[in-house]
Amino acid sequence: MKWKMTGLFLVPLLLMTVAFTAINLIAAFYFLSGAEDPEERISAPFFSYTNYTLDFARFITFVEGKPSITKEGQAELIQRKAWIQILDRNGNEAYSLHRPKSAPVRYTPGELVHHYKYSGSIEDSTLFVSWISKGSEKWTYIIGYPVSHIAKYMIDFSPLRIMNFWKEGILTVLGLTFLMVLTIGYFFGRKLTKPLVEIINGIKLLAQGRYIVKYQSEGLYKDVYQSLNQLADALQTSAVQRARMEKMRDEWVTNLSHDIKTPLASIQGYGEVLADPEYDITVDERRKYAEIIVDKTRYMESLLDDLRLTYQLKNHLLPLNKKEGNIVETLREIIIDLLNDPQYESHKVEFLPKCEQVFLVFDHGFLTRAFTNLIYNAVIHNSQDTRVQIQVTERETAVEIIVEDNGRGIEKEEVEKLFTRYYRGTNTNERHQGSGLGMAIAKQIIEAHQGTIEVKSQVGEGTRICILFPRKAKEPPGR
Repeated sequence: MKWKMTGLFLVPLLLMTVAFTAINLIAAFYFLSGAEDPEERISAPFFSYTNYTLDFARFITFVEGKPSITKEGQAELIQRKAWIQILDRNGNEAYSLHRPKSAPVRYTPGELVHHYKYSGSIEDSTLFVSWISKGSEKWTYIIGYPVSHIAKYMIDFSPLRIMNFWKEGILTVLGLTFLMVLTIGYFFGRKLTKPLVEIINGIKLLAQGRYIVKYQSEGLYKDVYQSLNQLADALQTSAVQRARMEKMRDEWVTNLSHDIKTPLASIQGYGEVLADPEYDITVDERRKYAEIIVDKTRYMESLLDDLRLTYQLKNHLLPLNKKEGNIVETLREIIIDLLNDPQYESHKVEFLPKCEQVFLVFDHGFLTRAFTNLIYNAVIHNSQDTRVQIQVTERETAVEIIVEDNGRGIEKEEVEKLFTRYYRGTNTNERHQGSGLGMAIAKQIIEAHQGTIEVKSQVGEGTRICILFPRKAKEPPGR
């Protein structure tokens, strides 16, 4: 793949080199060539000052043996910003038009050659020379053009050497050019394609589920490397969470199956006793067995109700009947019901509201269930001498409810899983006949009331659960 990508880079580069060479040749002909048609030389892109000077003789006339320029020729010189001198056979000026002050009126052959050869020798002018015959007389004329329009630079060369150099030299130059292009293109292509190969291999690893992609975020593809690293981290995190969820789901299914299997076994056993015609049971035994069957059935029904409720809350399928009520009174009723239970009447549960009336808009039934789960968990997962406090504080923009205990605390790993739907804590001193959905349901109900819940716990020191319900700020007096 690396060589393929390098080749894909080098082929366009070679084509560009060929095209660039062709453009240079065309440009050379463009600037050095001239139009052959005299009428098109002024407007033609390939204009030749040499040919133009040679053809300018058609604008030279003679009056009584004296040279002169036609009006058309004068207009041509003005358009070209040029000047002209016409010399007799001795090099003396016989006619001039727009001649610079520094231009001599007499030229020796050597001076004429010097001024023709070097641009700028006469007031930044480039001179072109030709002649015209009139009878037996020959008249030399000099036309000077601005250096900014045309310039001449003389070079010395050997035609014989050029003829010998043509084949070997041109081929050598082209060969060296292509070799240089290939060398530069190869190293540049490697530098350009190597990161692409790494990126493609990284994507292949991600597609195979191997989230080990880690690149140094640098160079031309810095942003791509950063994105790949972030993608690998996100996929790795997702895979870990997915594995964790699968494990918790398996544990939940195992626990729920066990919890259902136990009451089913009781129901089946007592049902078979009641249905056995050969077994003679008393009225008290029949009533006792029937009560056990009803109790186990209700327990199974409760498990299924919890499961259905958590999915309804998760998918927002359960409408809440919200009404304004006193949350302090609701919490007091929950605590009274708890302490009235003979199983928990000896536990230390303290209710510490900052005021007796704190009004919120909430669904009484569901919020009662949520706080019942939270408070009961604080009681049943700690020893009998643990002190549980429930505090209610009314703030300007929120109502804060804290359920705090000084019990055994919760491990950090368990705190992170506490509100997971498939998790059932093990930090309890008795067998808890729950479905593992109680805390998840409590969190979902609180969030359905736009509230938030946060848990902080330290092993050996206790657990603190903070619930916040937002509310509109009270209007200032007089408004």
